[in-house]
Amino acid sequence: MAPSVESFPHAPPPFSLDVVALLLLGVVCIAPLVLDLPPVTWIDLGTSAWQEVGKTVVSVILVLIVAGRGWLDRRTEPRALHITVGLALLAGVMTECHYLMVDSEHLDWQRKTYLDILNHRTDPPHQYRMLPYGFTRLLECITGDWLFACLAYRWFFTYWFLWAWVRFARLFLAPGPAAATLLVLILCYPLSIQYYWGQLTDPLSHFLLVLGLVYVVEDRWLPLALALTLGILAKETALLLVPVYSACLWQRRRYGSALWKGAVLSAVGIVAFLAARLPLGWSPGAGSMNGVEQLMIATNLGLDRLGWTKRAAYTPVSWTMNYLHPALFVLPFVPFIVWDWRKTDGRLRTIFLTLTPLLLFSNLCFGWMYESRNYVPLLPVLTTMAVPGVIGLFRGEVGTRRASERKPDVDGDPKTSGLSPHPRP
Repeated sequence: MAPSVESFPHAPPPFSLDVVALLLLGVVCIAPLVLDLPPVTWIDLGTSAWQEVGKTVVSVILVLIVAGRGWLDRRTEPRALHITVGLALLAGVMTECHYLMVDSEHLDWQRKTYLDILNHRTDPPHQYRMLPYGFTRLLECITGDWLFACLAYRWFFTYWFLWAWVRFARLFLAPGPAAATLLVLILCYPLSIQYYWGQLTDPLSHFLLVLGLVYVVEDRWLPLALALTLGILAKETALLLVPVYSACLWQRRRYGSALWKGAVLSAVGIVAFLAARLPLGWSPGAGSMNGVEQLMIATNLGLDRLGWTKRAAYTPVSWTMNYLHPALFVLPFVPFIVWDWRKTDGRLRTIFLTLTPLLLFSNLCFGWMYESRNYVPLLPVLTTMAVPGVIGLFRGEVGTRRASERKPDVDGDPKTSGLSPHPRP
């Protein structure tokens, strides 16, 4: 008899569903950028009645898409409806928190940046992260309300980021522990948005990066290529998926696949990277990555304050935050990860050992280390690894074990409690 659905994580959806969904997302985001050429200004629908109709249409469509995902998840989640509603509500709370902490303080700057990006007149790197602005522009065209479009976009893709987070955790954990990993985000989210002005990049970028990690674990390199392409058009950090995937293949001793699939994905990443930049007149140079003429390493570490090097950029934030924020978002998980290290799935260990240093180093070189919103896509990995250690330390139990350690049943399949990504029919 097949085990109950409670025992299994998310099974990979049909290949065609992933591909169609990602292609449709690309079309929806890119079409407004191609069809609505500069000069671009605000959309005026003429009357408030049309605005209300547009808002209703957008709200219904977005809610139906979320509900549809919940309906599809019934096959692999014992409480799919509860999870969907919970994630949608949490996304709403996070959107409201973002509005109160960030948007309400920087609306004028956000409006100016929005038009500057659509009119191709802002500085790197934001000019090359246009995919979220294409989606928001589409919503603005339908509703005639820029602020509503921004909030709807932020809620929608915050939901999808949370959904991808839980889906990633369910590849290794049972439903309860997987959902519990989100408690960390509730605590960390206000801190992560403390020191920025509210660019539209993060919700879509974070979703695509974590979704890419799901494909890495499932070894589904074609959907990964699509997520990689769209992710780079949202934010170039998605390029880190390539070495992470290659490292996971190498860890599984699939050396040939690691080389040729890594090469193909590298080519895909380079094409996407250039496609976002060359049409806007980009050329290689010191300031082409982030608008700064030198790496941010010395400035982030505070060495410029000692007179050892020239300051790369100015910020009113104390230099101590460059140490505090990375420490707060990474170090608390380390003891629990170490506690259960030997029993942690090899793929998860490989992702941790590759993504963590690469993400921190890229932020050290090209961003501000105190911008901890950039570490949020790392949290699903850290929390998924830490949860078994937490259980082991505080309950004297081992949280989860690798599927390879389970005793086979009469059919030769492993007995699992939350690790096998492929339930039997």
